Amino acid sequence: MNRPGIFDGLVVALMLALAAGAASLLFGGFIARASLVGIILHAAVLAYLVYLLRRAGARVGKLVVVAAWALLAAVNWLLPVPLLEQILLLAALAWLVRSLYFHASLIGAALDFGLVSTGLAAAAWAVINTGSLAVALWSFFLLQALFCLIPHSPGRQGAERAAEDIHAASFQAAHRVALDAVRKLSTP
Repeated sequence: MNRPGIFDGLVVALMLALAAGAASLLFGGFIARASLVGIILHAAVLAYLVYLLRRAGARVGKLVVVAAWALLAAVNWLLPVPLLEQILLLAALAWLVRSLYFHASLIGAALDFGLVSTGLAAAAWAVINTGSLAVALWSFFLLQALFCLIPHSPGRQGAERAAEDIHAASFQAAHRVALDAVRKLSTP
């Protein structure tokens, strides 16, 4: 796993905020404000999920995560889901993906939940005081960059160490078998 660093998170937060600002300026005259906010939020979360999945390095579940996002987006657009609930669902999806791919313990997931909650509070404060979606996204994703500071759990390190020990033991067994085979072939 290539765990993201804080600098990566800052760059992602900046890119998402700039893209949201640009999209607001470009499409603000053509699309209704509520629809535009929903589109930008869904696009920002999809970009963030893709970033997380690329950094996670896991080979399983990527299609399921994108399918879950697509299902959530379809439900949000086909049913009259209020914007606040859409935001909470998207934040929950981002938290769930980070918890499953980057944290092995409930403590790490709980700390990450606190970080997502704090990010939502910061985004709400930013949008109340500035009225800017770009500033709200910047505030939210800026705090999400701190998730890399949540410590690794000892359970995951122990599991990785146990897997290495099993691999080393199986290598040693195969090495002994190979040496025995060479000895049998070399003796008349």
